[in-house]
Amino acid sequence: MNNWQPSQARSLTSQQTIAVLPSKVLVILAWLLVLGTGLGCTRQHVASPLGSRSYAQRLHHLEQADSLRNFSSGLRLSAAEEQANRRLVALRQQALAHYDSIHFFPPARNFYRGRHQLYASRLYHLLQTMPKGGVHHLHPGAGGSPWWMVQRAVREPNCYVFWQPDRGPYLKGELHFFRAGEVPPGFVAAQELQRTVPGFGAQLHALLTFDERMSHDSVDVWREFEKRFQRVGGFTGYQPVFEDMAVATFDSLVADGVQHVELRTGLSGSLYDLHHPAGSFPADSIIRYYQRAGQRVQARQPAFTFKLIYADLRFKTTEQIQRSLRTAFRLHRRYPSVVAAFDLVAHEDAGHPTRYFQEVWRVRDSLTAATGVQLPLCLHDGESTWQHVHNVYDAAVLGSNRIGHGFNLAFFPAAEDLVRKQNICIEVSPLSNQLLDYVGDLRLHPAHTWIRRGVQISISPDDPAIFDYVGVTPDYWSVFLAWELDLRDLKQLALNGINYSYLDAAEKQRALAAWQLDWQRFVARLNQST
Repeated sequence: MNNWQPSQARSLTSQQTIAVLPSKVLVILAWLLVLGTGLGCTRQHVASPLGSRSYAQRLHHLEQADSLRNFSSGLRLSAAEEQANRRLVALRQQALAHYDSIHFFPPARNFYRGRHQLYASRLYHLLQTMPKGGVHHLHPGAGGSPWWMVQRAVREPNCYVFWQPDRGPYLKGELHFFRAGEVPPGFVAAQELQRTVPGFGAQLHALLTFDERMSHDSVDVWREFEKRFQRVGGFTGYQPVFEDMAVATFDSLVADGVQHVELRTGLSGSLYDLHHPAGSFPADSIIRYYQRAGQRVQARQPAFTFKLIYADLRFKTTEQIQRSLRTAFRLHRRYPSVVAAFDLVAHEDAGHPTRYFQEVWRVRDSLTAATGVQLPLCLHDGESTWQHVHNVYDAAVLGSNRIGHGFNLAFFPAAEDLVRKQNICIEVSPLSNQLLDYVGDLRLHPAHTWIRRGVQISISPDDPAIFDYVGVTPDYWSVFLAWELDLRDLKQLALNGINYSYLDAAEKQRALAAWQLDWQRFVARLNQST
């Protein structure tokens, strides 16, 4: 029997210690010696990168490789632009240092918690003057200022507001126009409410827009989003204000540095007035109203342009979408310089997947073959955080020129490769994605990685009136800080707004010429700033 105890090893020599060890222990030590020797032999041939030139060289190689993959790597800045870039990056670094010192980084927080920081910053006002090229993703019913709607509502004699708690089909704050004697119970004239209800304008504004309460866990954010559209629908669909509202939306974008805009809109004849129910104004009339609105803006800003993307709802049946597609084809042939593409919109997690409409896409191919006219697809796909919502596959395979949102594209690396290979531009709406609860910290937005891997994107505000801001500068400000962009990146985003638009070749040439002049002035202002 072996009575050896570990304490005995203290008084033994190394040879004596080995002699008294149990045989099993000796076997284990032998194996460890063999393994250790083998490992040592392997490692002794690998030079440590620390302290050697190869370490710096390898780091430089990796950094350079990533830099060449960046979405803006093809741009070369002029000497003036390089100087302006140094000033801009210095401003960015000052802002980041300030937010770090107060332990509050606005793009990482809900927009409503940090927007006072945004509007107070020098950087915001500077970016507001930046010529932004084009906006690709905007829904006209929520594309302008919410305050414009409130102020116009209280001036309209036939505008009524449902001013009771939500009941039946109506929501408190829902706007509609009625003739005298035909007003449903619960609706009160907006002018009367303005006279009799203290703070009515602010109360109505609050019902038409989001605020920080939408970020609470108990809130069904998409249901609240749809409620806002229901509240404004009776206003935005009223024919006598429709053209003026389009002008106001265009003006707000021009004031924010936007030169070109593409609107997702249902040209299904949903307008009404006091004597004609919804559906009485055909799509041709709606297009003419947009054309007149554009002409009014162009009288002041000659370089301004717009296009319409015919959009319908993915909740509808295949037969309904087929009819919409045929209508879109007809309008595209009649107004080729206005109606540019076709799309399906609405909540993707709840609506039909894009492949549900395979028969629609076959009809599109047939119409193209029969007419010789190509109606591009500009699909609103990937606005989801779920992997089982795989509409981005369809968008890539169907050859969508751009993809609206594409938020969950990162789940599908083969689709992302195809997007990059086919040079498909992703329409990114950062604040919309945050406020509809797809991402919290904008540093973690997937587009932050797309641009580093060479995927082309553009920046759009989606539905700013509902999100209670105007223009697209709040989106630019947020991603400029969150993604640590520079002037080259901003220039690429602005150029993408034109180059990936549905402007034809001649229109793009004119748009780029006008934009270049504005850009040079912007760079000069940057270099003159102190």
